[in-house]
Amino acid sequence: MNKSSIFPIALFFISLFSIAARAQQTDSLRTAIITVANLHCNNDMPTIKKQLLNQDGIDEVSFTEIHGDRSAFTIFYHTAATSEQQIKAAIEATPGCDDPASRPYKVKQAKPSKK
Repeated sequence: MNKSSIFPIALFFISLFSIAARAQQTDSLRTAIITVANLHCNNDMPTIKKQLLNQDGIDEVSFTEIHGDRSAFTIFYHTAATSEQQIKAAIEATPGCDDPASRPYKVKQAKPSKK
């Protein structure tokens, strides 16, 4: 192989490594704590957890017990694959555990802190 044929091959591998490095830089592991309302039984939280774990980029989901009609979900996710807005949309698109045609779960927005 002569020097002129090595240059394009080397350039190709350099660009691949550059793309991979940029992809790693744009991905980070984040934690979202999201309060969900309209929960009515102990099966609601596992139903939402299962829906979230089926989404790309979500590694782990945990939740608290129901307080009133609410529970807090802690979600560990990769920013390259999903966003907090997509996670919230997935929660609200989760079918109800009693009626699969319903979409009862609502994400509660955090109130801005007073200064």
